[in-house]
Amino acid sequence: MTNDRLTSRGRTSCASWLADFGALCLGARPRPFVICHLSFVILLISLYLAGNAFADGGSVQLHSVSGPFEITLFAEPPLPRAGQIDFSVLIQEAKSGEPVMDAAVTLALTPVKVHQNVQPAWYPPSCAVSAPANLAAVPLLHSGASNRLLYGALVEIPSAGVWHVRTEVQRSDEHALVEGTVDVADPFPPIASYWPLFLFPVIAVGLYVLRSHIQRAQA
Repeated sequence: MTNDRLTSRGRTSCASWLADFGALCLGARPRPFVICHLSFVILLISLYLAGNAFADGGSVQLHSVSGPFEITLFAEPPLPRAGQIDFSVLIQEAKSGEPVMDAAVTLALTPVKVHQNVQPAWYPPSCAVSAPANLAAVPLLHSGASNRLLYGALVEIPSAGVWHVRTEVQRSDEHALVEGTVDVADPFPPIASYWPLFLFPVIAVGLYVLRSHIQRAQA
């Protein structure tokens, strides 16, 4: 009996929402809280899409065919900056273009011409980047990439400047590598890493003001 009541309430609530949404589309005046809720949902979707726009690898930094493999190195953010950088690599068969899923991939970074940052590199949650233990042999794994076709890892780059990047691929007795340089820009100030958090109070106040305005207009 309780389940039937809950189901009935859920259907009524869903029907009510659909009616309000249809009224909004037809130009009628829906209930005030519906507009607030719809605005909040649209904002959350926008923030989610913005945060995942480059979730599948980022920008191409290096690309080459070496031995039996075609190797592509990506970096996210697209313009690498000192701090935490998401490096990922796509390994393909050079002849067929099929992704290689069973290789051992290692990334090595060596400073070529770097300079001391004017300010420390920061990333959430409130952590300044310190020099990593070893940038000469960073393992790239499927578990470190959002796209399981890629091998990836989060790497902490302590300084801006020019870095030499070397990616090595090993599968059984097959070996390949691609290398080149990557320009790493100065880090953003700490506020740039936290700006989405400052939006929530503004959004809450804005939705409250909007709701109050609609209620006054309908009174």
